[in-house]
Amino acid sequence: MKKIAFALLLAGQLLLADSQNVRVVNGASFMQASSLTPGSIISILAVTSPGLTNSTAVASDFSNPPHTLGGVTVTAGTTTLPLFFVSAVQINTRLDPAIPAGPVTLTIQSPTGTFTKNLVLSKYSPPGVFSLFGSGTRDGAIQNAVTYHIGPYTTTTNGQPTYLSIYTSGLDLTAQPAVTIGGVSVPIQFYGAAPCCPALQQINVQLTPDLAGAGRVEVAVTANGMTSNITEVVILPNPGQGPFPPSGENQARYREISSVAWIPNTGLALVTDENDDVVRLVDIKSRKVVRTITLPEGSQPVSVAASGVAVVAERMRGKIAIIDLLAYSVIAEVAVGGAPVSVALAGNLAVVVNQDSDTSSVSAVDLTTHGVKNVGIARGARGIAVDSGANRAYVTNEDAGTISVIDLTHFTATPATISLPLHARPASIQLALPAGPLVVTEPSSGQILLVPTGGGAPIVAQANPDGKGPSDVAIVGNTLYFGNQAGGSLTVIEPISNIGSHTPPTITSVPIDLGVRSFAMDTQDKLLLTVCQGSGKLAFIDLNTSQVIDWVDAVRGELEAVAKNDHSDRLTAANSPKLINFSPTAGHGNSTISLSITGTNLTGATDLAFVSPATVFPHAPWEDGEYGQGANDPNFQISNVQVNAAGTQLTAAVTVGAGVKSNSRYILRVGTPNGDTGITQTNFNVFQVN
Repeated sequence: MKKIAFALLLAGQLLLADSQNVRVVNGASFMQASSLTPGSIISILAVTSPGLTNSTAVASDFSNPPHTLGGVTVTAGTTTLPLFFVSAVQINTRLDPAIPAGPVTLTIQSPTGTFTKNLVLSKYSPPGVFSLFGSGTRDGAIQNAVTYHIGPYTTTTNGQPTYLSIYTSGLDLTAQPAVTIGGVSVPIQFYGAAPCCPALQQINVQLTPDLAGAGRVEVAVTANGMTSNITEVVILPNPGQGPFPPSGENQARYREISSVAWIPNTGLALVTDENDDVVRLVDIKSRKVVRTITLPEGSQPVSVAASGVAVVAERMRGKIAIIDLLAYSVIAEVAVGGAPVSVALAGNLAVVVNQDSDTSSVSAVDLTTHGVKNVGIARGARGIAVDSGANRAYVTNEDAGTISVIDLTHFTATPATISLPLHARPASIQLALPAGPLVVTEPSSGQILLVPTGGGAPIVAQANPDGKGPSDVAIVGNTLYFGNQAGGSLTVIEPISNIGSHTPPTITSVPIDLGVRSFAMDTQDKLLLTVCQGSGKLAFIDLNTSQVIDWVDAVRGELEAVAKNDHSDRLTAANSPKLINFSPTAGHGNSTISLSITGTNLTGATDLAFVSPATVFPHAPWEDGEYGQGANDPNFQISNVQVNAAGTQLTAAVTVGAGVKSNSRYILRVGTPNGDTGITQTNFNVFQVN
């Protein structure tokens, strides 16, 4: 528990442009708010030169941090603040809870100068929820309160209800907060100072049975009517549910489908698997997976779009993968921004939403040249809808509670941002053609918003009859479809034009399966393709009747009789790289060799590594590598990597450092945009140091 708490106090180093030389944000969420709560952990961020200080220092005792660290002191009014971390770009400290509400001046004195910032303190400020990646987005820094396990979770632990510990900063403790997970209000068991560290606040909540199998869902904390930043957890099916044999409580799965795209004018669809790091090709007519396309391990593909090519958002790599839909292989990886979470296609552009960093960004990638243009938007970006006719994109800024409008012709954010109701947390977005409105989901509140594109107040409506949070949204004519992850159902609302009117629309709830998460429209077969993350199925919904007519087991590889809870389908994928042999197979320390590797699918290889077998260990399903990550030995220096046009021959210069011990063995691993050759020891991948 202390380990994660200390990591939170050091949370990420992020920058955002500002008219002043420093910015001050909640140290958990990095949200820009009009006020901060007394007692909050805050991050002071440098915006312009000079840096906040000229060195980096970390407090040696987080339970009793110093008031001067690395020559830096910070005061709020006349109160000197404790310091956890200082660097040129960021200082982490805590506002003394005794400082009264109201205006206060923050003063930073350091070897590089004196910096000031005027703040307003108020208990009516959004609380911040810590994330695992120190950005305030993606997976929350949330633990099983009994086992201290960090996700994913089942709704029971040791046969009893599962309790989660959520770590926050800036939570007003004078009144009980509210927490929703997947739009479901969960019982609060405890809230207050974290037992390990008074600077942190902790909320313990109970997972309710109706969350079983919901999949990756949003967590929101609300206090005094103010809603936190949005983080995520994964809620697994109960043992015995889902696509695999019973695997016990809180056991992560190696395969978790997350998104779907129809390939236009075909009978094919693509389904991404965020834990297996693959894309599966589904034949809609035969109702089965017919091909597995591997991506680099650790990609976490969470979104896919398809037209002449397919584009996959690789959230953990900060890249998109571009897939040739004739060869069914990755032809390029393109770096975009931190944590790409959504992608849409607009002609020859892939428009990518990057969620991480203190400001989020949108990238436009030319699918021919692979050139990238970026534009910054408000933080916590999430969903995207493209209006091809107007050459415009709309992007939801979940934490900022706004919608950015991107001019795709000149690729700039328009001067006006679409405002939403106070404390809105918008997620998925679609445009009702031909003239709007924008239809936006709010998973944390269970609401939908109908937002006029030309201005005017949004219409707010309840999305699902059972009150749970909506996931994805699809629009067909005058009919809306919303997924309900926690309820495992589909909500159908028609007509759109009656929402908010005196004549309410017809609302129908259609049972589907566990974890309804992502939609794609097959206009050729008049089907709504629906990812059910909890069950691992792709549902086929008839658009005429709004009923499920069939299923595909979307976690089962094309060569498997039954779905397997492992990564074995990666090994048989046609596009995955294979190592056949290499020469020389041995070398000496403190020498340089010319290495020649023969294999298949080596095109685009840039990652060549020598892995010590001693570092290969059993691992969690979401981690890199079939049998564990393994550590690349830094004593091997690689240069001049070249691959022939056929992708069958790789050459490189390898310098074996003097620090490599004699009589040691290493596994040679080649990484490509189509995955890597693995770290399972074979007769064909062992290099001997004599």
